[in-house]
Order: sequence, then structure tokens, then C-alpha cells
Amino acid sequence: MRLSERMTRWSALLGLVAVFGCNSLDVENPNAPDAERAFSDPSAVAGLITGGFKGWFNTNHEFNSGLVLNAMADALSASWNNFNLRYYSSDGNECPVRCGWDNRSTSALYPQLEVYWYGYYGVLSNANDVLTAIRKNDVIVGGQANTDRLEAIAVMLQGMAFSQIALNYDRGFVVTEDTDISTPEAVAAIPILDRVEVRDAAIDKFDEAVALMQASPFTTDAAWMGKSGGPTYSSAFLIRLIRTMQAEALALFPRTAAENAQVNWGQVATYASQGLNDDFRFVQDGYAGDWYSGVNDWGNDNGTMRVDTRLARLITDGPQGEALRHKDPWPNPDGNPVPDAFDARVGNGTWGPEDDLLGTGSIAEDAGAGTDFAYFSLAIFVPARGQYHQSNLGYVRYTYLAYPGYGLPGEDGIGEVVVYGKAFNDLLWAEGLIRSGGSAAQAAGLINNTRVTRGGLTPLDGSEGTAALLSALQYEQDIELLTMGAVPYYNRRRIDGLKAMSPRQMPIPAKELQILQQELYSFGGPDNPEGLAPGVDGSGKRVRHVREIWADIERMTRAEAVRRNRR
Repeated sequence: MRLSERMTRWSALLGLVAVFGCNSLDVENPNAPDAERAFSDPSAVAGLITGGFKGWFNTNHEFNSGLVLNAMADALSASWNNFNLRYYSSDGNECPVRCGWDNRSTSALYPQLEVYWYGYYGVLSNANDVLTAIRKNDVIVGGQANTDRLEAIAVMLQGMAFSQIALNYDRGFVVTEDTDISTPEAVAAIPILDRVEVRDAAIDKFDEAVALMQASPFTTDAAWMGKSGGPTYSSAFLIRLIRTMQAEALALFPRTAAENAQVNWGQVATYASQGLNDDFRFVQDGYAGDWYSGVNDWGNDNGTMRVDTRLARLITDGPQGEALRHKDPWPNPDGNPVPDAFDARVGNGTWGPEDDLLGTGSIAEDAGAGTDFAYFSLAIFVPARGQYHQSNLGYVRYTYLAYPGYGLPGEDGIGEVVVYGKAFNDLLWAEGLIRSGGSAAQAAGLINNTRVTRGGLTPLDGSEGTAALLSALQYEQDIELLTMGAVPYYNRRRIDGLKAMSPRQMPIPAKELQILQQELYSFGGPDNPEGLAPGVDGSGKRVRHVREIWADIERMTRAEAVRRNRR
């Protein structure tokens, strides 16, 4: 058995997929005698940090997760069956309005519920293994300074995992290196916590990581941020990143507008005021590579996906006003016109070195081209699946990641992907100020950082009033945060902006509920179906740990992501 497998099999449990997946808890742990040796290998411990960052990035930008949630938020649009995009973003074809999550492990509609769970708990498993080695087994990895660095990073990864579980699921497990998993009975006693408790655990872990980084400053390794060699960051930069993630954990957590009103927006502003002043990036190493951004690979492929007409209507306008604004829903059969937008990110819709570059009706780029969006005359989706999926506006901001590329310079599927941007932090900070009664002028300035600099729009000065400032803020969020993981979905759900019956969070996946012998449940759709979990296998067979399941999910996803297999 490989060292990494030995390290994981005993540390994985329940939400981390327990080794105790059977009816009887009278199960001997065959790995316990080997645990101390397994957690004492310095090279294996160091490798877990790279795996933790890669796992977090790939999970956050996965096709089945971030891409589908962008479509459910009516930010991107597609009618293909891949990743169940059609099913979960349809508007009346499959369900009266929107369908709920199908939380049955035997369903073809189920995989979208697993990605975040196994991906983020896989990251947590890496982090806990590192901390077990350092804090329990006194492992020194390349000297004390490097050991301190790995410890601080591992605690940050714990916070990152807990935060994302809380953003997406209604409940979860908070398991750390201090959690007692020494016996089956101890594992069975680990509670399932409400999402609020999981979020609060994330905030606490982030604070702990900040304290460790302040005590022992460092610089990250390039290998942690991409196979091809990513950027490096100082611990001072990571502290700013952590403050942004803490602001995110509070601000994007609400499932409804009512919950949004209860957020401690003053604390959001405080965190964001200490947050990112530059972008945090990873390097994607090619389409379907080891480091990949599913939301950008497909989101910027205009033969595959388009900008939903909800968003297209907002950002296309011109001197003639409504005459050039794209209609929502898509006007069958003629479609929407070439834009002449007041926003420089849309411009006049031109793009590429020649007309009809991809056979989708593009117009060769001229001086009026936008930076982020372009016009495509061809309606690419299957009409029978709902013409409302169609759109004439495409996203082109990150086309260099849309492998195999369009034949333009630098479009090779390799490049930096912004995971947390300065713009994200600025907009969180602005919202915190607006909603907490802080400085309207300062909030306006933060919004202007993208509104004016990138959009070329009229500057705000803060005198516009709360409603107008929030409207301008949400406009910037719609444009600037498109394909930033699932952020468009979180932002839409917390202002009650999702279509009726859309699920606002995920249930614990059926596989986990079956292990726990709990009833299946779900969210969204007309029925919110429930059912009893099937009996748990009592044969004593090993339950696969999260890293094995996540590896299977990645293999399945990449096979489905090949563009020639669009369905």
C-alpha cells in the first residue's frame, strides 16, 4: 500500500468518508500500527501542501460545480447535457420552473452534489495530515522555518475547506488534527454541524493561520500554485488573502435576502479593508491538465457557452438606449442585435482577427471592441431544449484558457487564473460600507475602481443614495466576478435573484447519508423529494476515502469536458 494511501485511510471519516462504513462498529483498524511511521515522512508531508492547493483550486473551478452554478445563476447559458447543465438551468422544460437537486446516488443527475463535498474534504484531509505530522509526531520538514511555514499553510487550508463547505452545504463536519478518530466509537460520535457552525470554524481557523504567519513570515513555493510554475506570495500577502476570504465567508453565506440583511456588514468592511490589494492567481497548465479551470475553459468557449440574456440585457446598451439592448428572454427567431454599448467591457461586440472566426458569426475586431464580451450572430443551442438558452453575447475575457484555442496568440490553455481578485475585495468592501452605514464616498470610490477604470462609465461620488449605489455595485459584481468559481450564484441567491424553485444550497450527498444511515433529503424543485436511505453494507468492506473519490470525479469530468462530445 502506498504511503499516501496509508496516511489517508485512517484519517478519513464520514464526510471525509469514514473507514467505518458498515453497520457494525466492531471493526478493527488495520492501519493504526502504521500511523506513526506514515505521518513521519518529511517528503510526503511537504507534498501534501501542493496537493492541497491543487485540490482546492480544481474543486473551486470544476465543471460540475462552478460552471453549473454560473448557469443556475443566469450568468452563463448552455443547453448541453454535459455536467447536467441543461437540466439544472432549464426554465420550465424539466420542471415547472427550476428543478431541485436530485440527491440519489444512483441518479445521472447526482454528480453535481459530490464535487464540492469530496473535493474540499479532500483538501481538509491533506491539511489534517500535515498538522498531525507536525503537531502530533514532531516531524521537522527541511528545518524549523519551513516546518512553521507548512503548519501555517495547513491551517489556512483548513479554513478554506470549512468556508467552502459552509457556502455550499446546509451541514458539514468540522474535523481537525485534534479530532479523536482513534476508535470506531469516537468516529461515530463526531457531530454533523449546522452551516453556521462550519462557517464560524472557518473564521477561527483563518485567524489562527494569520497568527502563525505573523509569527514566522515566509514566501510560498511556485509549485504550490500551478504545475507549470505559478506565482509566489509572501505571508503578508496571504494574510490579506485570508481577510478577503473571511469577508467572503460572511457576505456570500446568506441563502436569502432576509439572511443577507442580518449579516454583520461592518465586520465585512473591516475584513475587506485589510484584504487583497492585488490578485491571487493560479496557473492552469492546459485544458484537462493537472491544474484546470472548468468555468473558464467552457465559459470562454463561444462555440459551447454564452452569456445568459439576463446579464446580456444589463450590459448591452448604446446611444439609442433600448433599441440596442439585448432582450431577455432571447427573442426567437431573430435573436439580439449587435451591441453599441456604453460599457468598454462590451464595446461594439467585435472580436478576433477575421469575421466568422469560429463559424459562429463573430465580427472582426476593430477599435471599438470590448475587453470582456463579444457578439456572435449564430444561435448555437438545440431549439427543442428551450430557445431561452440562446444568446448572442459571448464571454472572451479569458479566451486564452479555452483550449485548444481559436488560433489567436497565447490561446493555448495555459495561463494565470484569478481566483480571488482585488476587484472582488473592493466590491465586498464597498458593500460592507454601504450596508453598514459607512462612508458612501469611499464605497463609490471602490466601485469606481472597475466601473471607471475598466468600464469607462461615469464616476460615482457617493451622493447617489443607497439604492443607486447597490445597483451600481451589483452591476460590477455581475461583470467582474463572472466565472470566479461559483460567486455569481452566491451573489444572486442572497438577493433573492435566482429563478423560482432554484435550490439555494446543497444537501449532504446521498453516499454520505447512506453511510450514516440517515434519510435522503434535498433542496429546490417543486417537490423537494425525500426518501429512506438504503441499508448500509455490513460486509466489512472498506469505504473509499475522499482522495480516491475525488480522483474518480476528476477523471469523469475531464472525459466529459472534451468539446467534441457536447451533448
